[in-house]
Amino acid sequence: MRREIDPQSSPRGRAFELWKNAPMPKVTITKTFNIGRLVKVGRRRGLKTNMLMCWCIGHAANPITEFYTLSAGGRLWLYDCLAVNTVVLTAMGEPHLCDIPFSEDIHQFNDDYLRLTTKTTFWANNTWPSTPRHCRYAKSTEW
Repeated sequence: MRREIDPQSSPRGRAFELWKNAPMPKVTITKTFNIGRLVKVGRRRGLKTNMLMCWCIGHAANPITEFYTLSAGGRLWLYDCLAVNTVVLTAMGEPHLCDIPFSEDIHQFNDDYLRLTTKTTFWANNTWPSTPRHCRYAKSTEW
C-alpha cells in the first residue's frame, strides 16, 4: 500500500521539488561489479544470476527509508514495502517491466521472481491461459 506524504516533512523534500515535473524522474548510476562469486553460488544452488542480482539490490535498499518514497502525479508517496523492477523479454522478444516484491527470505524472493517473470513472459503476448491484470507488486495476490 501507499499513502501520500507532505514533501516538506520528508527527507526527500528537496529532491521531490527538483524532480516532480520530470517526465521520467529516475537517476541511473552505473558501476562495474565482479559477479563471479554470485554466478558460482547460483550454479551450485540452481538459482538464476539475474534473480540473485535483483535480490542483492533489494537487500541493499531495504534498510534505506528513502527508497520507500516515490513521486507520481505531482505527489510524493510513501510505500510500505519494496519491489525490485526487472526487464523481462516476452516470447516474441519484446521487453516488458515486472516488479518483484522484495523479501529477505531468498527462497521466497526466488519463488516470486520465477512466478512473476514467467507470467509476464507469456501474458504480454496474450498466450497465458488466464490473463493477469499486470505484473505489479502483489505479494499475496494470485492471478
